[in-house]
Amino acid sequence: MQQSIRNSFVNGLKNGFKVSAKLIKTIIPFYIAVDLLAHTELSFHLGVLFSPLMKPFGLSGKMAVAIISGYLVNLYAAIAALVPLNPTWQQITVVGLMTGISHNLVVEGAILHKTGVNAFFTVIFRVIVSIIAGLLLASFFRLTNG
Repeated sequence: MQQSIRNSFVNGLKNGFKVSAKLIKTIIPFYIAVDLLAHTELSFHLGVLFSPLMKPFGLSGKMAVAIISGYLVNLYAAIAALVPLNPTWQQITVVGLMTGISHNLVVEGAILHKTGVNAFFTVIFRVIVSIIAGLLLASFFRLTNG
C-alpha cells in the first residue's frame, strides 16, 4: 500500500512537470512576442487595422492577436497574447468565451478531417458561434454597465 501511494505521488509529479513544461513552452514565447510587439509601430498599425472588427466585442484592435492565437493555437496562447495588453475582466471574459468555443482549429480540423467529418463546416460553424457568443456577451456587458 505504501509503495502504491509513493508510485502515484511520483507519477503525479512527473505528469505535472510534463504538463507545466508544455504550458511554459507555449505561454512564455507568446507572452514575450506580444509584449515586444506592443512596444512597436506594428502594434499601433495592427490596432488601427483590427479596431473596427474588435469594437463590437468591447475589445481593442490589438486584442485581435489574442483571439487569432487562440483560434489557431490554443487557449494558453490566447491568454499569453492577452495579458500584456492589460485587459479588463470583461475583455478577458469575452476573449475566453470566444476562444473556449473556437480554439486550436488547425489541429482539431485535421483530426476531424481524418475521422471523416466535414472539417471545413465544423471549423466555420465554431468560429461563427464564437463570434455570436462574443457579441452577445459584449452586448450584455454594455447593457449592465450603463
